[in-house]
Amino acid sequence: MTLAEQIQKQLGALPPEKQSEVLDFVTFLQERIRSEDSGFKDSQRRERLRKAFETLVELGTFADISDPVDWQRQMRKDRPLPGREA
Repeated sequence: MTLAEQIQKQLGALPPEKQSEVLDFVTFLQERIRSEDSGFKDSQRRERLRKAFETLVELGTFADISDPVDWQRQMRKDRPLPGREA
């Protein structure tokens, strides 16, 4: 009997709510594999983010914003936020 057949046999013996838990766990494992396969470790992501922020600073991207809170309020006034139409 193959591993897949063994799993299917065991799964069939479980009540439906436990089968649902097994499906949730399998989905979790698939997501974890996908995130591991994305090619970036946390340290690599942090380094890329740090470099991106350094580039923004070098370009002076936000240099003209004197009050970030006020700027954010103004941006939100310009367009409706999704799910918050008045």
